Amino acid sequence: MPVPSNHNRRLRSIILVLLMLLLAAGSYIFIQHRQARLADGDSTAAGPAQADDTSVVPATPGGHDTTLADLGTRPDWSTLDLWQETITRDDFLRLLTEVYTVGDAWKRYIQVNADHAIIRTDTRKQDATYRLKFSHIISEASPNRNWSSAGDLAPGTKEKPLAGVHIAIDPGHIGGEFAKIEGRWFQMGDHQPVMEGEMTLTTGKLIKNKLIALGAKVYLVRGANQPVNPQRPDFYRAAAVAKARSLGKLDEETIGNFQKKFFYRTGEIRERARRVNLAFSPDLVLCLHYNAEGWADPENPSFTTNNHYHVLLHGALTSEEIAHDDERFEMLVKILQRTHDEEKPIGMYVAHSLGLGTGLPAYEYSPGTSRAVRIKDVPGLWARNLLANRLYQCPVVFLEPYVMNNKEVHDRVQLGNYEGTKPINGVQKKSIYHEYADAVALALKEYYLDHRIIYQPEAE
Repeated sequence: MPVPSNHNRRLRSIILVLLMLLLAAGSYIFIQHRQARLADGDSTAAGPAQADDTSVVPATPGGHDTTLADLGTRPDWSTLDLWQETITRDDFLRLLTEVYTVGDAWKRYIQVNADHAIIRTDTRKQDATYRLKFSHIISEASPNRNWSSAGDLAPGTKEKPLAGVHIAIDPGHIGGEFAKIEGRWFQMGDHQPVMEGEMTLTTGKLIKNKLIALGAKVYLVRGANQPVNPQRPDFYRAAAVAKARSLGKLDEETIGNFQKKFFYRTGEIRERARRVNLAFSPDLVLCLHYNAEGWADPENPSFTTNNHYHVLLHGALTSEEIAHDDERFEMLVKILQRTHDEEKPIGMYVAHSLGLGTGLPAYEYSPGTSRAVRIKDVPGLWARNLLANRLYQCPVVFLEPYVMNNKEVHDRVQLGNYEGTKPINGVQKKSIYHEYADAVALALKEYYLDHRIIYQPEAE
C-alpha cells in the first residue's frame, strides 16, 4: 500500500475539520429548534412567539427588583398545576382580554395556542416559562378554590339567605393617629376633622351586624383604628432606598415618602391579605371606602359640587402591571378560579343598591382610560387592578360611594352616626353610615336569595 503524500494528508485534515464544524452546527440548530417546539408548541399562537432578548429584565442584586410589584415576592408557579385542563381556551382569552388587561401588552408574556398557553414566569430569564393546558369541554364543576360561590352553598332560608356564607369586611385605611400620615384626614374651618379610616370602621361594624342577622359569618379585618401591619416606616428603609435609587432620586424626602407609603398602604394591605387568606378564608370580601375630590392647595381643602358612587372589581392590568411577574401570576389565579363569575353579579347588585339607596349618580372614568375597564350595562361598576382586589384570594367588591368634601356629605359626616332620620337640606335622611350599610346589606340579601337554593318548607 503506497504511503500518502503530504499534500493528501493536509487535504484530508481540512476535510475532517470541515465535517466536524458542519456536524456541530447541525446539532446546535436541531437542539434550538427542538427546545423552541417544546416551549411554544406547534399551534398558531394568539400572541407572538417568545419575547425577544430586549424584554429580558436584568436582575438588580441588593436593589429594587423592577420585575415585581412593591414589596412583592416570587410566586410559586407550580401551584397553577391545580388548574391544568380546567378552563377552555375561549374562556381564558375572554377573561384575559375583556376583564383583566387593558390593551395587548399581555402578548409579550402570554402566548395562547390551540390547546395550551405558554406564560413567562421570570422576566429576568429568557427561557423561564410555564405551560398551562386548556380543557376541551366546559365543566359544570367548580374549580379548585377555598371559597364557595352562591351556587355551591347548601340551601338557605328566606329569613337567613346568607346562612353559611363567610364574609370579611375590610374597613379601608387606618384612621386615628395614623390618619394624617396616610393622607386620609382633612378639616374645614373649625369643624371636626374628617378621617376616612374612622368612617369606614363605623360603617363596617354596622354592616357586620346586619349581615349576621341575615345568617352570615362575618369577620372584621381590623376592629380598631390601628394598623394590622406590625411594622412601622423605619422597617422599610432599605426597600425605600432601593426604590428611590431605581428612580434616580436619593433625597431624604423621596426616601421618607416611600417608607411611609410602604408602611400604611403596601405593607398594610399585604398584611391584611395574609389575615384574610390564612385566618378567614372567606367567600367574599367587602372593601369599604369613601371617596374625595382633589383640591389645589393641600393645606387648604375646598368643597366640590361633585358627589357620586362606584364599585370596583379586580381587572384592567396596565402594561406596567402585567410586566410584574407576581401581578401576572395573581391575575392568572383569579382567572383560573373563575373569581369574576362570582364578583360580577355581586358587584352588579351592590352597585344597583348603592345607586338607589344613596340617590347618587354613577362615577365615570375618563373616556379611553387605561386604569379601568367598564363592566358593560352596569352603571358605576368597573374593573381595576387594586392591591386588595388582587391579593385577597376570593371574590372582592371594593366600594367607593360619596365624595367626602362635597358640602352635603361633609355636613352629614359632622352629624355622626344616629338612629332614625334627620333633615338634610330639607329632606329626612338616615345617617350616612346607616344609609351606606343598609344599601350593602340589601344588595347581598337580594343576591343570595336570587342565586342560591332557598329552602321552602311545605305548607301543613
